[in-house]
Amino acid sequence: MSDQQWRDENDKKVDYIIDAVTGGDIHASDYLHDIATAARIADDILDEYENVSSAQAMSVIEILFVRVPTNLFFLRHRKELETYHFAMWQAWEASNALKEGDETDQIYYHVLRDYCNELLLFVALKCLGYNRVKEMNMLIRGLFSKKLGE
Repeated sequence: MSDQQWRDENDKKVDYIIDAVTGGDIHASDYLHDIATAARIADDILDEYENVSSAQAMSVIEILFVRVPTNLFFLRHRKELETYHFAMWQAWEASNALKEGDETDQIYYHVLRDYCNELLLFVALKCLGYNRVKEMNMLIRGLFSKKLGE
């Protein structure tokens, strides 16, 4: 599968899970789409992906400095979400550091690189309630599961 094919399939999964965990909350949906977009572009920049445009870089700046800080879902849950943002950043840095390590490091890399998905569970809790979180948890794991080495 080409990189673009994988991206197209992953984008469909992201759209699907965002719709599922937000339960129609447009502000939560916008927030998650913005975070997903910023994370994808930032990762492409760090990985030196050849197709990143200056417009995409500007989009990340707009998302992080304007869209997220003024999003009503973010404003309602700012303290908790900032904690998730911090944890996601730490996991992302650790994942990148472990990527080229030994076999054990590779296992931690494999898990930590998708830590951002934990944000989906918090949003599901706030939008759908506790009783639906377990269902969403297993849906997320199933959608984004990868074999070691992928």
